[in-house]
Amino acid sequence: MGELADVFGLDKDKAQTIGILHDAAKDLPPDKIDELICNGNIQIFHECERNYALYLHGPVGSYFVQKELGISDELILDAIKAHAYYGTSKYFNDPMVWCLRFSDILEPTRQWGQEKTMLECVKELKELVYAGKLNEAALLQISCLIRWFEDKGFPVHPNMRKIKQRFEHNPDTFKS
Repeated sequence: MGELADVFGLDKDKAQTIGILHDAAKDLPPDKIDELICNGNIQIFHECERNYALYLHGPVGSYFVQKELGISDELILDAIKAHAYYGTSKYFNDPMVWCLRFSDILEPTRQWGQEKTMLECVKELKELVYAGKLNEAALLQISCLIRWFEDKGFPVHPNMRKIKQRFEHNPDTFKS
């Protein structure tokens, strides 16, 4: 996130904070997850959001870092929530959120194994991201993820399809 903050002219400290905390709730025990969902009044808007690892860990993580760490910065909380394509928050398509999504895919220790779709995508995505091409990188990433999710039989969030449609109709959808 620090590197991408430099590429896109974003607040580096905030970016690194988001990067470190974005998966804070991903490996919590089920009883703690249920407690946070209840106490945080986290809604399921689409059936696919019941998939915790893919989608719901974002909003749960946002609530978790707010309550447990006292984080109150709206962009940090929204980035954590929206990186997993959950919701329609004010910052859903903010460059900081896209940088987090890029970082999640490009993370050097991420093991894609024999996932040909993602291995090819990562190479091209890295080039676009580090060239500062936010719109092109976002379209590539969302297209690759949808294809990969479909190939794996994972549920595709409707927000992912909406983003792809927007890009196909207007390639300059998001500011960079």
